[in-house]
Amino acid sequence: MKKAATVLKSNSIRVTPQRLGVYKLLREEKRHFSAEEVYAKVKNHFPAISLATVYSILELLKEKDLASEVRINLDKASFEAKKNEHHHFLCKKCGEIFDIHIELCPTLKRRETQGHSIDKFQGYFYGVCKNCRGK
Repeated sequence: MKKAATVLKSNSIRVTPQRLGVYKLLREEKRHFSAEEVYAKVKNHFPAISLATVYSILELLKEKDLASEVRINLDKASFEAKKNEHHHFLCKKCGEIFDIHIELCPTLKRRETQGHSIDKFQGYFYGVCKNCRGK
């Protein structure tokens, strides 16, 4: 928990137990969470926290580049701790979101195309995951 507090402080975020709880959840559990899932998990430790507070914390973490919002599922946004750039795969059977890593094409390696500068990128892939395919 001390390392998480240091990261928040170094990003000029006032450290509160709720902010630590949300940030720690995103960092330690390697999956994608909806705001409602984050709320359900942290509410166990902070019963007085509201869903609005969770949304505020997630927005703050996004602003400070400590979390990313993934919009692969058009019904809801998901959040994850900020990592190296990668793509996402959504299984149309189980609904699980997976990080996928694909070799970069020359355009993405250059971070420039047709005179445009590329700051960040994210690809979305849809299909059936290996677990569901095996069933």
